[in-house]
Amino acid sequence: MPKGRTNKLVPKYVGPYKVMKAIPSISNYKLELPMELVRRWIHKRFHISLLRPHSPNNNALFPNRRKAQPYDFGTPDEMEWNVDEIISHCWTGRKIEFLMKWNLGDSTWEPLTNCNGLEALDNYLMLNNIKNWWNLPKRVTVMSQRKW
Repeated sequence: MPKGRTNKLVPKYVGPYKVMKAIPSISNYKLELPMELVRRWIHKRFHISLLRPHSPNNNALFPNRRKAQPYDFGTPDEMEWNVDEIISHCWTGRKIEFLMKWNLGDSTWEPLTNCNGLEALDNYLMLNNIKNWWNLPKRVTVMSQRKW
C-alpha cells in the first residue's frame, strides 16, 4: 500500500473485485484488480482467508448511505520528492538537523547526511551569511517547537 502511511490507517479490505478464477485445491482465488493495484505490485491471487464476501448496501434499510469511495492511494510512487528549501536548523548535541520543505508540501527534519551536497543547503547557508554548516548558531530548540 502507499509508502509513508501507518499500517493501522490503511484499510484492511478494498474492493469489491470480480473473481476470475477459483483454485479450491489450495484455497486461492484470482481477482480482477484495477491497474492502480497492479502497478503497486499487488499480486492477483489471494488465499481465501484474506477475502471477504461483498454485501451491497440495502437502500430500503439505509436510504441515505453513500457508496464506498475508492481508496486513495496517495501520490504515485513515481512522483519525485524534491527539496524546495531549507527553512530552519536545529542542533541536538553535536549533530545538526535541517527542516526541509518538500515540493509536495510536506516538511520534515532531516539529518545533515540527507542534506549534504544539496543546492538548498548552499542557499540556506548563503541566506544566513555563513560559509560552512558547522558555523550555524547553536540555538536551543524545544522538541515541541521542532514538530510541525
